[in-house]
Amino acid sequence: MIEIRRADEIADFANHLGEIDDIFFESSARRDFCNQEEKQSFREMSLGRYIAKHRDSFFVALDDAMCVGYLAGCLENPTKLTHFKDVSYFRYIEDICQDYPAHLHINIAERYRNHGLGATLVKRFADWANFHSVGGIQIVTSSASRSIPFYRRLGFRELRTFPWMSVTSVCMGRKL
Repeated sequence: MIEIRRADEIADFANHLGEIDDIFFESSARRDFCNQEEKQSFREMSLGRYIAKHRDSFFVALDDAMCVGYLAGCLENPTKLTHFKDVSYFRYIEDICQDYPAHLHINIAERYRNHGLGATLVKRFADWANFHSVGGIQIVTSSASRSIPFYRRLGFRELRTFPWMSVTSVCMGRKL
């Protein structure tokens, strides 16, 4: 049975970082790293800072004590946090972040996809954000991403499209 837990409640969380990294890179559309430094920089932007600074909003899906998915979340407006200043797409949605401050990245190991685990992780994060009186959640993804229908089913709606890194990105939000 799969158990969802916050990272700050898992005593041996550090032992799961390798599994989380494997899921992160397996799920990423990006595969063209010039070197290890560039790969680690990409990890830091999309995952590392959430682990380091927002463990209370980082949810881990465990199947028999093995990480099979995660949701890296933050309840705070990213445009107000210095450790997100280098994430350039936030400047395109700075106004949206006022009403939808919470944001997330979610990845599931391939063999666990399409069984409701992603929806369960988002629900847990939304409940956590609601408990902390956060008014909305936003995500940013590629306009060609297979995740857009997933987020629509969970009540997210398209708030803005914008050019970023040679693709069209879409910001989707959900009020709580």
